[in-house]
Amino acid sequence: MTERLTHAVNSLRTKLSRRNTLLWLGGSGLGTGFVLGTQKGVMATSQQKKDVQLVNPPTLYDATRNGYSHIAVTPAKSRTVYISGQFGSDLQGNLVSPEFEPQLIRAFQNLRFALDAVGAKPSDVVKTTVLIVDHTQDKLIPLGRQIQNLWPFRPPANTLIPVPRLALDGMLFEIDAYAVIPEKD
Repeated sequence: MTERLTHAVNSLRTKLSRRNTLLWLGGSGLGTGFVLGTQKGVMATSQQKKDVQLVNPPTLYDATRNGYSHIAVTPAKSRTVYISGQFGSDLQGNLVSPEFEPQLIRAFQNLRFALDAVGAKPSDVVKTTVLIVDHTQDKLIPLGRQIQNLWPFRPPANTLIPVPRLALDGMLFEIDAYAVIPEKD
């Protein structure tokens, strides 16, 4: 279905100017709709799928090369899981290191533990938010490695927010996640 949507968007995009094209993709959990239109008309199709759709429309840059997708659309029959921000802590809540990369690695491990606890897989994650203290471009390298390890083919939608401080002294990284677990038929 994604290939058909991509083909349809590419065909229409060549016919319509970018300025007059409105791309809107949404999902309410009750169904999924795809609307592509202009000021003169609207074309809509809908579908119901069992899998989460991760969408990177051709009218936006290729976000997958940066380790995320632009849009996540959840299926109608699913369970949504919200995972609080995980950080580089041990079982007692102590930071595993004063350094960024060991905290980042442990935060991803803790995220994996949280997913396992509710029967979710990394592929069930549709959205993450990453908070980085004193963010620099260099911090994207180890972050990219962790994203690639957890989501090698389908990175979820993501927002990275540089922050001056997190909840605890010395805490340098935090990641939260939304996961959608399809209901069994």
